[in-house]
Amino acid sequence: MLKKLFNNKIFLFLFTFLIRAIFFYYFGYMSIAGRFVIPDIGLGPIFALMFGPAGALGHSVSMFIFEVNMGCDLLASFLDFIITFSLSVTAYKLWYTTFKRNTITTPKFDSTYNIIKFIKIMFIISICYWSFINIALKAYPPFSALYPLTTEINLFSYFLDLFNFGTISGLLLISIFNILKIPLQTPEKLFTKINIKINYFRIMFVLLPIYTIIILTTSFDNTFVNMIIFIISIITITVFNFNKIDSPIENRGTNYSIIEKIILIFIVVLVIVTYVNFDTLILLIKNITDKWVDDINFTYMITIAYGSGLVLMFLIFHIIHIEKILTNPIYDLINALKGYKNHELEKNTELNKKLKRYGERNDEISKLVKAFDKLTKSIEYRLSKIKKTTMENERIETEFNVANNIQTHMLKTDFDEFSKDKAFEISAFMNPAKEVGGDFYDYFDIDDEHIGFVIGDVSGKGIPATLFMVKTMYLIRNHSKFHENPKEIYENVNELSCQRNDEGLFVTSWFGKLNIKTGKLTFVNAGHEQPLIKEKNNAFEYLDTDPNFVLGGLEEIEYNEQELSLNPGDLIFLYTDGITDANNDKEEFFGRKRLKETINKYKNENINEILEMIKKEVTEFCNNEDQFDDMTMLIIRYMGSENNEK
Repeated sequence: MLKKLFNNKIFLFLFTFLIRAIFFYYFGYMSIAGRFVIPDIGLGPIFALMFGPAGALGHSVSMFIFEVNMGCDLLASFLDFIITFSLSVTAYKLWYTTFKRNTITTPKFDSTYNIIKFIKIMFIISICYWSFINIALKAYPPFSALYPLTTEINLFSYFLDLFNFGTISGLLLISIFNILKIPLQTPEKLFTKINIKINYFRIMFVLLPIYTIIILTTSFDNTFVNMIIFIISIITITVFNFNKIDSPIENRGTNYSIIEKIILIFIVVLVIVTYVNFDTLILLIKNITDKWVDDINFTYMITIAYGSGLVLMFLIFHIIHIEKILTNPIYDLINALKGYKNHELEKNTELNKKLKRYGERNDEISKLVKAFDKLTKSIEYRLSKIKKTTMENERIETEFNVANNIQTHMLKTDFDEFSKDKAFEISAFMNPAKEVGGDFYDYFDIDDEHIGFVIGDVSGKGIPATLFMVKTMYLIRNHSKFHENPKEIYENVNELSCQRNDEGLFVTSWFGKLNIKTGKLTFVNAGHEQPLIKEKNNAFEYLDTDPNFVLGGLEEIEYNEQELSLNPGDLIFLYTDGITDANNDKEEFFGRKRLKETINKYKNENINEILEMIKKEVTEFCNNEDQFDDMTMLIIRYMGSENNEK
C-alpha cells in the first residue's frame, strides 16, 4: 500500500505540501532564538531528493501559500518560491549528475562515499541559498519581510540552518524510508535537447557566492544589476535542472544496508546526547563568541551548528570504521561470490589480496572469509569429481550405445525376406529397459523343411546379461544344426551355459521347431512364459504346458519336449515377462489377462499390426512410468503347405 502511494506523484505533492504546512505552522509562530533558528528550512532539498520535483513543488507551494496568507508581499513570496523550488530540484539533479562513481544510485547511505556526497550537495545548496537571499534582498528590499536578519553576519544563519537541519533531517528521513522499504523517486527520461557539460554549470556555482561576497563587503549596491544577476542565476539553475542525464541509474531496490540502520541509531543517540548537554555547549560557545557578538540568539544558532557538526563528524568517523571492519569485507565477499559464479575471481588480483588480508584478521570476518575459501575449495574438488564422473559416464554411455548398436544388428529384422514364398509369416519386436538388455529372439532355417524360432530372457540387466544372451542365442542356433530334436538341443546348451558362469546368470527360453510342410511343431519350454496360440478362427488362448528348468541354472538337467499340430491360419505369440510385468503409476501390472484381452482385440489384424497395437496398449497403460524390464515379442502365423506351393 505504501509503495503504491509513494509512487503516485499527486500523493507525493499533497504529502510534502501537508508536512511543510505542519512545520510552517508549528515553527512559524514560534520565535526560536529570535528567528536565528529555522528547523523547517532544510525540508525542500530533502523532499526533492526523496520524491523528485513533485516533492519539491509540494513543499514550495505550501510555503508560498502560507507566506501570502500571512500578509507577506506577493512578489517577495514568489521570489522565495522560485528560490526554494529551483534549489530543491537542483539538489535532486546534483545527486544524479555530479560526484560520479562507477554507478549512480537512488539516495542511499550505504557507504561513506554516499554520505559525503550528500553532505557536499547540502553544502552547495546552502551556499547557493545564502547567495540568492543576499542578492534578492539587494534587488528587492521588501524581501526583508521574509528574511528579517539582514546584517552580513546574521544572514549567515540561513546558510547554517539549511545545512544543519537539512543534513540531519535528510540522513534520518532517507534512512527511515529505505529501512521501511518505501521506494524513492528516480529521474524520468525527459524529451529535452539540452545537453550541456556539467563543467559550465560549475562556473555558475563558483561565481554566485563570489558575487555575493563582493556585494556584502563592498559599497556596490545597484538594484537593477542585482535583479539581472538574480534572473540570470535562476535561468542558469533552471537550465541545469532540465539538462539531460546521460549516466544510467542503478536501482538497488528497497533493501536497506547495515550502515543506514547504524546511521539512524547513531544520529538519534548523538542528538539526545547533544540535547542533554546543550546548556554546557551554550556556555562553551558563549565564552568564545562574547568577544565579537553579544546576541544570545546568535549564540544559540552557533551552538546548534556546532552540535550538528559534532554529530556529522562522529558519524562519518564511525561509518568509516564500520566500513573498514564490517561492510567493506561483506561487500567484497559478495563480489567474490559473484566473481566465482562468473569464473572471474581468479583474475581479480586486487579482490584476492583483500580477501587474504581479511583472512589474516582475528575476528568474525576472518572466520567468514576462511569459510568462503574452504567452501570454494570444496566446490572445486566436488566439481572435479563430477567432471571425472561425467567423463566416465559419457564413456560408459558411448560403450552402451555401441553395445546397443551391436545388439540391434544381432537381432534379425528381415522378417519378410525370411518368410518370402514360404508357408509362414513371422515378426518380432524387442525394446531393452536399459541401453542394452538380456531379452532376445531369433529365427533361422534348420533344413529345407524345418525352421527354428526362439525367445529368451536372461536374468539381470546391462552388459553382463547381453553377453550371456549372445552366448545362449548362438548356442541354440548352432546346436540346432546338429541335433534332431529340441530336447537334445536344450540339454547341450544348458551344459555349456553352466560352464564358467561365475555371475550365476540363467535364461528362461521357449524354442520351437516347425515343419513348414506338415505344420508339426516340436517345442521345449525352459521356465519361460506360456505362449498364446490362436487355432483356426478361435480366440487366442494360453498354451498350458509344464515348463522345464531354466538354462544355465544347474548341470545335467533333462528337458522334455512337446508336440503340436498347426493348421493353416494358426498363430503363436511368444513374449517375455517385461510385457506382463509392465506397471503403471498405480503400481498395477499389465498382466496375463490384459495381454490376452488385448491380443484378441486385434486378432484379425496382420501380425505386424498385432505387435504394434500390443506395444501401444502397454505404453498407454504404463502412463510414462519408467520401463522396468526388457520387452520382447515374437509372433508367427502358419500358412500351410498349399500356400507354399502357390
